[in-house]
Amino acid sequence: MSVTAIVGAQWGDEGKGRLVDYLAQDADMVIRFQGGDNAGHTVINEYGKFALHILPSGIFNPKTTCIVGAGTVVNLDTMQEELQGVVEQGGFIPEKLFIDRRAHLIMPFHRALDGAEEASKKKEWAVGTTKRGIGPVYSDKASRKGIRAGDILDPERLKTRLEMMLPEKNRQLEYYGLEKVSLNDLLALCAKWKEDFGDRIIDTYPLVRDAIKAEKRIIMEGQLGVMRDLDWGIYPYVTSSSPTAGGVSSGAGIAPRRINEVIGIVKVYSTSVGGGPFVAELLDETGEELRRIGGEFGATTGRPRRCGWFDAVASSYSCWLNGFTSIALTKLDVLDTFKTVKICTGYKVDGEILDYVPDTPLQERAEPVYEEWEGWECDTTGIRKWQDLPKKAQAYLERIEELTGASMKFVSVGPERDQIIVR
Repeated sequence: MSVTAIVGAQWGDEGKGRLVDYLAQDADMVIRFQGGDNAGHTVINEYGKFALHILPSGIFNPKTTCIVGAGTVVNLDTMQEELQGVVEQGGFIPEKLFIDRRAHLIMPFHRALDGAEEASKKKEWAVGTTKRGIGPVYSDKASRKGIRAGDILDPERLKTRLEMMLPEKNRQLEYYGLEKVSLNDLLALCAKWKEDFGDRIIDTYPLVRDAIKAEKRIIMEGQLGVMRDLDWGIYPYVTSSSPTAGGVSSGAGIAPRRINEVIGIVKVYSTSVGGGPFVAELLDETGEELRRIGGEFGATTGRPRRCGWFDAVASSYSCWLNGFTSIALTKLDVLDTFKTVKICTGYKVDGEILDYVPDTPLQERAEPVYEEWEGWECDTTGIRKWQDLPKKAQAYLERIEELTGASMKFVSVGPERDQIIVR
């Protein structure tokens, strides 16, 4: 049995999708265990370049069973668009794609309310939501009134569920000056979704259980990173689920003791999209250079990402919370032209230097404490062996490994599938 969890170790956008795509070439199953289409995984392979938002990144291996798990929230319109892109550009129809009956569905009113609620907040309290409806649908899930994928397979049950929730939703829409939604329009939309996806909506429990019993290789794909976790992230500037290794068990239905490996994905510098404190952020020409060279713009929104030096405080915090068995370092090549590079090794708060991530109010007052390292100033994009990397690059990576607290397993030196060094 081999169950590997791929987890973001920073604020998201670390390169999880490209590693899942790489590992999926030998995987029997890939499971998305939380989140929705509010964050994208960019995958580049022989079929082209794809920004996946809800499809598992193992979708390009026809032999791999891909599951959108119970812990996710799904916009089936987005999924249809992504599937169409894979079919048209990839040249094949993914047959082994399934949605768990328990996954909650993002309805049109969730998206409308998400945008309205964000717009109503004071600027300093804005979360930076993508307005994809993620927060509102998870709120409905927690308050036990959501619509699940399995509900659209049963029209009578669906109608009853919608009749129960629509009066409240229309009151909320009216409060924000938005157009109300009709029961008939929603039933028609769900009927279309049933036609498009009815055969793919199943109870995935037996499928996953039997795969584990048969000792199949399973990859768990998360979204975002621990710093956006609902409990341990920079609350309230967080997502509405748990992108940690702990979220794997509840979101995919796999007991913790069955997870053999937890790989933390770590970008060799820091980026963040959305609001909240970001201690190592660079608001100068160096930050702009990192953004330009790294192409740091959100796969979902196109928004420029906030950039900074590598934050070892955050990565160590993430390693402890997730129990990383190893880490994968991405985008080393972005630093190839820098004369010096830095690592944030502490947060200075009110004169005290902390070696851990404190709660949000203290982060908002924190100043970064840096180590400075010599850059390697040469092209690494063609390197495929650890020993061939410049010694200065090796030293920088080994220091990140030491500070994070987990052994280094992979290093990427470019976006292509073969630009990954296995250490």
